[in-house]
Amino acid sequence: MPAFGTDEKPADTSYYELLGVEPTADDAKIKKAYRIMAIKYHPDKNKAPDAEEKFKQIGEAYQVLSDPQLRAHYNKYGKDNELAPEGGFTDPQEFFQQMFGGDAFRGIIGDLTVGGMFAEAQEAEMQETEESTEVDKQKKKYTGPSKEQMEKMQEQQRERVKKLAENLVHKLSLYTEGQSDDEQTAASFEEQIKVEAEKLKQESYGLELLHSIGLVYSSKSKQFLGMKGGELPRVFQSLKEKKHIMGELWSTLKSAMAVQTTVELIQKAEEQGLDQAEQLKLEEDATNKMYAAIWQSSKFDVEQTLRQVCDLVLLDKAIPQNVRRKRAEGLRLVGYIYKHAEADKPVTDLLVKTRKR
Repeated sequence: MPAFGTDEKPADTSYYELLGVEPTADDAKIKKAYRIMAIKYHPDKNKAPDAEEKFKQIGEAYQVLSDPQLRAHYNKYGKDNELAPEGGFTDPQEFFQQMFGGDAFRGIIGDLTVGGMFAEAQEAEMQETEESTEVDKQKKKYTGPSKEQMEKMQEQQRERVKKLAENLVHKLSLYTEGQSDDEQTAASFEEQIKVEAEKLKQESYGLELLHSIGLVYSSKSKQFLGMKGGELPRVFQSLKEKKHIMGELWSTLKSAMAVQTTVELIQKAEEQGLDQAEQLKLEEDATNKMYAAIWQSSKFDVEQTLRQVCDLVLLDKAIPQNVRRKRAEGLRLVGYIYKHAEADKPVTDLLVKTRKR
């Protein structure tokens, strides 16, 4: 009769070895290890021939070890054909995106190219560094996306904005299709958004995304409503928005530079023969900064995209002015709820304060 493994001495340890953790590691350590290894072997960053396969294996290991039932089964029996989440393993790229809102936010922000801008910039910097130390200086340097790639990306963005605008119009329809003086309709809409926000804030980076989305919705709705809607003049709202955009752009650049500085420190440490413990500490610091940079660039992309979405929803001259005004009022309400969601307080208890017409 075969001996079964235990939680302390699993029948198989390959998943633990992939993440670089002990079989006794708790959930927090496993999640932390996954973040480090996923960044290290992400195909956008690691161009080694086996990086994509390693990235896939790391995602599979985390999906098993982060699920208590699957982990217990794995510890006892090792790998087998039945060892998979319900519905099968998620595509590793898709699973990686779950760390930034995932499916729950897809109807609001669309598909994220997680860290796409950052990854390309980082690749360019690293390639230049490598080429500067090589004898062969004739090697062609990275010059960014080609014209065809740019056109494809622009078309994808237009489709993304169009779809998200349709989704937003549908969300606002409960408010816009009610009577102007129908308090019950407004109250029902408010309650629906609160329930939605309560669920969304539970997602990875959920609260941060809600705040960013809420900021854009609030800004754009207030710009449209202006003084007639009880807000500051549109010119002040516009200036406030531009100041925020410049601040976010600078934060995005700073986060990318922080990663590059840490990568350079690691390279110098390797050249100087730094001991393994110190090197691991630097690598962990680099990973944390890289996640911060990926989040910052993703947030910048989300906010820029949603500004286009709001313009499409609010400035469409084919839609009657009174309907667009109601859309702006509904959007202002959504923005307020999203912006004021808190981690330790139910969103349903939030007292909404927005100006009425």
